[in-house]
Amino acid sequence: MKTYIIHPLDINTFALSDAVDLLHSNCPSESNRYEKSRLVAEIGAVDAPPFYKKFFGAYLIDGTLIGVGGVKAADWASDTHILYMTAVDQDHRGKGVGTDLESIRIQWVYENFSRGRCLVSTKHKKRFERRGFKTVSEVNHRHLMVLEF
Repeated sequence: MKTYIIHPLDINTFALSDAVDLLHSNCPSESNRYEKSRLVAEIGAVDAPPFYKKFFGAYLIDGTLIGVGGVKAADWASDTHILYMTAVDQDHRGKGVGTDLESIRIQWVYENFSRGRCLVSTKHKKRFERRGFKTVSEVNHRHLMVLEF
C-alpha cells in the first residue's frame, strides 16, 4: 500500500520553498545545476503556452513533500518535452516514488499532446528503456534518452 499521493505541485510560498529545499538537499552532486535561486525561478515561473512548465509533488498523507519532478516544453524544438528537476527525499528512496513521478509526468504529456518526443538525462538507463526510451548519447555515465510518440 502506498503511503503517498502525487498531484500537481501547488506553487504557493510554502510549497515552492519545500520543493526548492528538497531538490537542493537531495542533489548535492548537481549543486551547480540545482542552485536555490535558479530553482525558485524555474519552479515558480508561470510560462505562457506553448512554453509550459508543470511540476508534480509526492506527498505523505500528513502533507510532507517527499518527491518532486518537472516536465517542460523545450523552447528550442517543437513537440519536445523534457523530464527534469527530479528528486526524492533520501528516506523515501527505493519505494517507487521516483518511478511514480516519472509515470505521472509521462502520462500528463500523453494526455495533453497528440505527438512528439520526450527527453530525459539520467543515470537510470534501464528504468527508462522499460518505458520505451532509446539512448541518444552518453556523457559521464549520464544517458540522454528519447521517447517518441
